[in-house]
Amino acid sequence: MERKADDMKQFALDSMPSFVERISGSEDFEKFKKKATKYGLPMMLVFSENRLVMNEMKYLSTEFRRRVLVAHISLSKKENRNIFFEYGVRGQALISAVPHTGDEEEKQSLVTFDGKWNLHRLRSFFTEHALKTEVKSQPKSDETKKKEEVPPEKQKVKTEL
Repeated sequence: MERKADDMKQFALDSMPSFVERISGSEDFEKFKKKATKYGLPMMLVFSENRLVMNEMKYLSTEFRRRVLVAHISLSKKENRNIFFEYGVRGQALISAVPHTGDEEEKQSLVTFDGKWNLHRLRSFFTEHALKTEVKSQPKSDETKKKEEVPPEKQKVKTEL
């Protein structure tokens, strides 16, 4: 690469951190849904014909990290076609928000972004459907705490003589 403005811009955009999860098949999508359910996060599903993740999605996934899970589902992978049909996407680029409701009626509460694709409108859409505060990691259950504790007989005891 040369030191030209376009090359430096492309390098910066390619180096952006991204928390967008790429879905390749039904198994990955099920793992993604389980993760969203585990942490109680709403899902943003980005359906696209292209395999590349948009720079706006990279930015928004970083900005709204731990408040929403973002998945990129590409139509160019044959494994993802059933996910497109499941959500009624007909091949065009589309962003859908699936709020965390805890039940299986997620498709009825699906909200689709229907505006011009610019950063400000996408950001307001994410702000509207993301959680207000970040989700912290779940506290450890009592069972895992008990496993981590060392029984008193195995602790080293210092005795003074």
